[in-house]
Amino acid sequence: MALQNDRVLELWAVPPQGAPRSLGLISSNGMTVIARDRLPKDVLESSSTSALAVSVEPAGGSPTGAPTGPVVFAGRLRL
Repeated sequence: MALQNDRVLELWAVPPQGAPRSLGLISSNGMTVIARDRLPKDVLESSSTSALAVSVEPAGGSPTGAPTGPVVFAGRLRL
């Protein structure tokens, strides 16, 4: 995905209720691998995360701890 130089992609765990939780920045032009053991334990529990989403954020990631830019990818998480 082509981005402006001052923008990055950020991955979010989206719970069934409540605010999304950042899982970190991801590459816009390749593959990003997040090892299972590096994820917060509750993220992989189906009751804690119902979807994953990717938003466009300022360089360095969201300044608020919540998505601030448009969500460009989203999908349900099934474990």
